[in-house]
Amino acid sequence: MKKFFIILAVALSGFSYLGCNNAKKADKQSETLIFGCVNFDTVANLTKDANSPKCSISIKLHYAMGPNASIFNDSILNSGILPEEELKRGAKKTVPRAVEIFTKNYVKKYKGLAKENLKSNDPEIGALEQEFSLESSFDYGKDSIINYLAHSYSYSGGANGLSVSVAMNFDPKTGKMLKIKDIMTNGAEDKITECIVNKMCKKYDVENLDGLKDNGFFDIFEPYVPENFVYGKDSITFIYEADEIGPVSYGQIKTTFAYSELEGLIK
Repeated sequence: MKKFFIILAVALSGFSYLGCNNAKKADKQSETLIFGCVNFDTVANLTKDANSPKCSISIKLHYAMGPNASIFNDSILNSGILPEEELKRGAKKTVPRAVEIFTKNYVKKYKGLAKENLKSNDPEIGALEQEFSLESSFDYGKDSIINYLAHSYSYSGGANGLSVSVAMNFDPKTGKMLKIKDIMTNGAEDKITECIVNKMCKKYDVENLDGLKDNGFFDIFEPYVPENFVYGKDSITFIYEADEIGPVSYGQIKTTFAYSELEGLIK
């Protein structure tokens, strides 16, 4: 194990296998999984010159250890929070290994593209800067369900970067991720969708769905219940990413309901 740490320390400056809050156990009601965390921070300059363009990577990613941990971790890695194009060249055996693969490929890809850009006429230094950050957290929701949240930010030139938030909910005993259909009662989807629309109408001070559409919401797709949700202890929050259902200027759209508001609709 010491050799493993030394190799990573040389190859990936700033890489830490365990950390965050060390290994955090599940609560007393569900001591089935233990959580570790990968910490990684590095800045890779394009050339040996410390003032040359650079890419920055910062990752704080929790993962499970113990019974059924592989099921849990596979869901995390398949969620897209680590872009697949930087993972495809290596096996995703463990979360620490996946982070190692991702960071190596990310830096390699950055240097290749940036050097090509330098060859172009009058390159803009800002366009040669690149950044990726990822941070996760977790808590315990209804019936000790594990609420796992991950937020990433990436910038590879242009006026704005891209922010993405992913919410996942896991059965602490099996490690399986819950889908929205798993927590809704039969036939509840249309009624929950109506509740979301009504709450959004109040938030944006419009009378009905037509009013939301006049403001740019649901102009392409009809309202729906998103798979991005937090199955909390006392409430459930549905999350739409920026530009998912409305203008990007509105940012991320969240609607939260106490379970009493959705009585008979949520298990």
